[in-house]
Amino acid sequence: MNPRGYLDLIRADSDRLLLAAARNPGGAVPSCPGWTALDVVRHVGEVYEHKVLCMELGREPHGDERVSQPDAASDVMAWFTALRDTLLHRLAALGPERKSHTWFPPDQTVGFWFRRMAHETAVHRVDVELSCGQETPLALEFAVDGVDEFLGFLTHDFGDGSEHLEGADRTVALCCGGRQWSVTLRETQVERAAEGAVPDARIEGEPGDLLLHLWGRLPADSRSLVSSGDATVLAALQYRLGQETQ
Repeated sequence: MNPRGYLDLIRADSDRLLLAAARNPGGAVPSCPGWTALDVVRHVGEVYEHKVLCMELGREPHGDERVSQPDAASDVMAWFTALRDTLLHRLAALGPERKSHTWFPPDQTVGFWFRRMAHETAVHRVDVELSCGQETPLALEFAVDGVDEFLGFLTHDFGDGSEHLEGADRTVALCCGGRQWSVTLRETQVERAAEGAVPDARIEGEPGDLLLHLWGRLPADSRSLVSSGDATVLAALQYRLGQETQ
């Protein structure tokens, strides 16, 4: 996807998020147990503010450099909108090639934040819409891109994986939108599968459903999702997904 497309999606999905939250700010968010719609707005606003500082400072911001949230619930929507607009302005002004601090070692550019903030906003927009009993579908190309992004995180060795022997050295294929990604489970991490590796299990479905499943928003085998193959391997993958999204 092109950078301009990410900016457009951040604006469109953040507008939808605000609209849904305004309908029922105290509504429970089923995909984020214990959170209300307003809690999600506060969280995403904090994320935007943090990423602006990462780009401006070139490092992780200190606590005393952060901006406090408004106390009054009535002020949260305007606070969020101002932070969203600041984020969009900074991304557009810097451009995707500029260096930036990020939490993902392979990509230390502003371009990482273009993509990450678009997907962050989209998933949390779905969260808030679910609190109102509605959901705007994710665009196919964008959802495929989100699956690709997620699997990049899942297969990067951050050095903090816990040992999990179940399913070790077995391979899972994930399929959507005419694409397939294969990953091999190891004792402490997940790796891209070797060329030509035969999968022991598969998960396939519509791109939006697969993306929401990977981020813990949809259970396995719901909607269009179909799992097949070795149940032990599928369970081991679910454990790793849970670690990635906790």
